[in-house]
Amino acid sequence: MIDYDVAEGVCFLRLAAPNRNAIGLAMLEAIQASVARANDDPHVRAIALWGDSQLFSSGADLNLFREIRSDEDALRVSAVFQEAYQQVEDSAKPVIAAMAGTVFGGALELALACHARVAARNCRFRMPEVTLGIVPGAGGTQRLPRLIGLPTALAMLLRGETLDADRALGAGLVDAVCDADDLIAGVCRVASPPPDPRRTSRLDDPFRDREAVAKAFREAERIVEKTPPAIIAPRQILEAVRTGIEAGFAAGLRRERAAFAECFKTPAAQNKIYLFYATRQVSRVPELEAIEPGRVRRTAVVGMGTMGAGIVQAFAQAGLPVVALDQDDAASRRGLERIRQSLDKRVLQGKLTPQRRDERLALITLTSQWSDLAGADLVIEAVYEDPAVKQSVLARIEPWVAAEAVLASNTSAISLDVLASGMRHPERLVGMHFFHPAQHMPLVEVVRREGASLASIVTAMHVARTLGKTPVLVRNCTGFLVDRLFIPYVKEAFELLEDGADPAAIDRAAVAFGFPLGPLALIDMTGLDILVGSDRMIHAAYPRHGALSPVAIHLVESGQLGQKTGGGVYRYEPGDHTPHPSETTARLVAEVQRQRGRTPRAIADEAIAERLVLRMVNEALYAMDDGIARSAADVDVATVLGLGFPDYRGGVLRYADQAGLARVLDRLTRLADQCGQRFQPCPTLQREQASHGVTDRTERF
Repeated sequence: MIDYDVAEGVCFLRLAAPNRNAIGLAMLEAIQASVARANDDPHVRAIALWGDSQLFSSGADLNLFREIRSDEDALRVSAVFQEAYQQVEDSAKPVIAAMAGTVFGGALELALACHARVAARNCRFRMPEVTLGIVPGAGGTQRLPRLIGLPTALAMLLRGETLDADRALGAGLVDAVCDADDLIAGVCRVASPPPDPRRTSRLDDPFRDREAVAKAFREAERIVEKTPPAIIAPRQILEAVRTGIEAGFAAGLRRERAAFAECFKTPAAQNKIYLFYATRQVSRVPELEAIEPGRVRRTAVVGMGTMGAGIVQAFAQAGLPVVALDQDDAASRRGLERIRQSLDKRVLQGKLTPQRRDERLALITLTSQWSDLAGADLVIEAVYEDPAVKQSVLARIEPWVAAEAVLASNTSAISLDVLASGMRHPERLVGMHFFHPAQHMPLVEVVRREGASLASIVTAMHVARTLGKTPVLVRNCTGFLVDRLFIPYVKEAFELLEDGADPAAIDRAAVAFGFPLGPLALIDMTGLDILVGSDRMIHAAYPRHGALSPVAIHLVESGQLGQKTGGGVYRYEPGDHTPHPSETTARLVAEVQRQRGRTPRAIADEAIAERLVLRMVNEALYAMDDGIARSAADVDVATVLGLGFPDYRGGVLRYADQAGLARVLDRLTRLADQCGQRFQPCPTLQREQASHGVTDRTERF
């Protein structure tokens, strides 16, 4: 587990453990024993902890989480890590961390306990525990602020911000940066002559300016105040840091242990960790594991509208050359300009260097010639959401690519059976449904139709992972999985408008529930015309959803399509996406209410949120009943990554399970009586409620 080797007075302790050098209890014992051995070795003047030129360690072994069943378990795990890392810091001989690759969480906490740190240029440093709803438990809340100061440390601890090697050097997190192949030589340079052990726990320079400390805490409080009350980790992190500053390092460690245990037992942390495991498992499909993906050396995207340009950018950001085809040269130029502006923004934010921006732009080849698709191994069509248009495009693509090339449609709702009709090789057609904005959103729905080759499915999932996305495999149907849930959710928002709820109140209730954006603001961003077009197909397939409100249809007919036209449900000022009340929407709502004989009434925020979420819950159960998703966990991952369902609630089906299926059934039944068929409970709900629930409860997470 630890390879021990001495060269030129430096003892190289190479981490060599399964699962990318994950640090579990056995690894901790090996580190402690090896450091002790090196201290007793007269030939050793300095010690280096390292992995290889690509990876130091993936961090704490998260399988330990499965063993935590009580406060005592959590306290014990944290104490074992803290004590092991303290022994590293207490080493009489200097210990140097030689790091490469991602250095996250427990791996970074180990490096903080060392006396010096050398980083390869490919290093990225992060404390991701807050994103799991927990607190770093191995001394990170205490050592990180002492080494790099409060502002940067709190940004990493509370926001999960990432530092690259250069920023880490500037912040004082590392002492030297070198090429990955030069890592061993870099360690030798730092170790010659061996430095005096600089113990991070004893540093207090960053805390001497009391005014600066107070300012950093005030800014951190603003971050904490924006966190939903169910998520206690940011507050607990802040209090552990504060305790360490005010009462000393040992007291800070005790507070960190208690905070780790306190966070671990919250539903928010359990749900976030459940999703973490589910997201890692979702793309592992047993019947596909033996099939190798096809080689994808040349890719193409047809259509340079908003979605197409986003997909093109996703390929370029992943370092993959991509041909972008649009027969409208002006549309191609507009799409490329949007990509350029997006990358420029990342440069201004310090997330991308100008050189990397230019390298990514150089990967994009614009064309209007179908012949330029020749040789492509994967072509994604991203044209207008119209079956005839998409069929025409697929027919134009096929003659130019080899029979084994994969053709993917970015359709969000059209059944692939419709698109496959007339194709020469329909077996190679798959769905790859990206989400807006495609360059940022982490989900890709990979749609599998009957008759599709398994190799095409595997290749599509492999490409999605290569782009840094999470692929969720779903069965072909109208609307697939995500839009089947999304459309009823948005339609219910318009029903609430007709009932008398204010647009801002509807969106406020959704945000209070945990969505990043309310349904009406979101549909203004994506386009009301897209909603109307998608619903036309989905309502035909699922008439129980009920018709779309005339308010949405009239807005589209009047040219109010959303942000892109300066007005939708809300009104927008030129160049500003801040929503303002719309007189047009108010007038249309009043007209529809009058025509339908509806009397506006006040609706509480809680009732608004319940109606929105239960529409989604009910349709998720219908989709499971239809076999559209492989598991409840897949549905949960898709709703969190694709729809913004709050992760601390675990996804739509885990939320339903935790709310109590008996209560869900009762509320749906009552709403069906009040509002109509659209709330009619899924027939299997009563059966699920009477058995074990819709999610797997065999493990805590």
